[in-house]
Amino acid sequence: MLIAPPATADTSSALRSAKAGVRTDSTPSNVAADWITDELVNGLMVGSSGPDLSLTLDTGLALRSVPGHESGVAAINAAFKPRVDEYVGDGTNESYAGPLGKAAAFARAAGENPVDYGGKNLVARLEQRTADVPADPSTEPQAAAFAGRIFDKSESGNFANVVGQSFAVRELTLARSAEAAAARDFLLKQQCASGYFRLNFDKANVPNQSCTEGTPGSEADPDATALAMINLIESHDRSAAVRSALDKASAWLVDRQRNSGAIRSSGDRAQINTNTTAVGGYALGLMRQSDAAQKAALWVRKNQPVDKYKCRTALTSDTGVVAYRKDRIKGASTTGIPAEARDEWRRATAQAILGLQFAPASDDAFRIVSVRKQARAGERVQFRVYGLAPSESACMQVKGDFRRVKGKKSGDKIVRKLQLPTGNQRRVGLVKTSDDEARTSLRVRN
Repeated sequence: MLIAPPATADTSSALRSAKAGVRTDSTPSNVAADWITDELVNGLMVGSSGPDLSLTLDTGLALRSVPGHESGVAAINAAFKPRVDEYVGDGTNESYAGPLGKAAAFARAAGENPVDYGGKNLVARLEQRTADVPADPSTEPQAAAFAGRIFDKSESGNFANVVGQSFAVRELTLARSAEAAAARDFLLKQQCASGYFRLNFDKANVPNQSCTEGTPGSEADPDATALAMINLIESHDRSAAVRSALDKASAWLVDRQRNSGAIRSSGDRAQINTNTTAVGGYALGLMRQSDAAQKAALWVRKNQPVDKYKCRTALTSDTGVVAYRKDRIKGASTTGIPAEARDEWRRATAQAILGLQFAPASDDAFRIVSVRKQARAGERVQFRVYGLAPSESACMQVKGDFRRVKGKKSGDKIVRKLQLPTGNQRRVGLVKTSDDEARTSLRVRN
């Protein structure tokens, strides 16, 4: 049962603390947040089959991490609250544990009380879906084995998993529920010896209920690992067991990360993608693994096309969007984002917002400089751009010529040549990013 009123917790405090002393560029997360806010339809993410409430909450939690996007969170809250039972079940015949945890997390992030959210006590419902600790564990070993585990109540079956368990732990802990410790302990059982968390539980009749490395059902899952880390950190549980689990998971994720910064997903369709990389990078950032978090953010930012001025493409109207994989950008640059693929871009961007929080900033002031004060028409003149953040996209141009450029990992200046147009007059050299521009000029003579 709930033994105390819900604790107030600033869901952005962990992020602020992790970013303290780390130079980051807010631009990529801001423009991604702007784009995804524009994708909302009356406060909801709507796909081909109607409102997608899970993606809506992912979007709301992501927007909550970006200062200045409170209106987007408020719009989602206003639209979702009256429909919460569609997502979590009616509480009688249908009650879904993982969605209850995520809905409670969003409610808290939106400044609401999950104990009374639209007249619904999400925490009490979550407690009902959390297995109790038996009075005498020695006489009920199987009940003791899955004490704290979440279960769905549904005619469709039980689909609760480790990600849902981590949201449940987060919210039961913040609500000071008597069931929080057991839920946390069961979550920690899902961590294997190497440090990763698996995605799915064992069947309820299996005696062990713990992750056993090397056995079917205990395969590594980087997404589940990252989300478990994020939710444990956001639970503000500072027990020795949680600190140890986070350290092990962090070390495992760092080891899995590639030199490029990318993190590969798991399963039969395992591939490098922005979703896995972004949530992994965000989790590592919260763990103060700033180098690994910035590497991940750099890789994600490379998949955020920004095409301005003469560099315009069919994606210019979607500035801020993040591709799931780099190969998606080429086709969309020509034809735009296909309607049937828009859902994938939304999901990628919602997750990317988190990882982009740790995108490194430039150490230099943003400017463009021409190496010559005057030149002949038709000559190719060198221009230098300073202050582009690593992996930041920009467009350099003079009348008649342009170049796409991307900030160097080192943060050094970008040097490119542009061909000058005809005409005896002063010409402007321009560089444009997603949210800024700089200019210089030189005299051109025929």
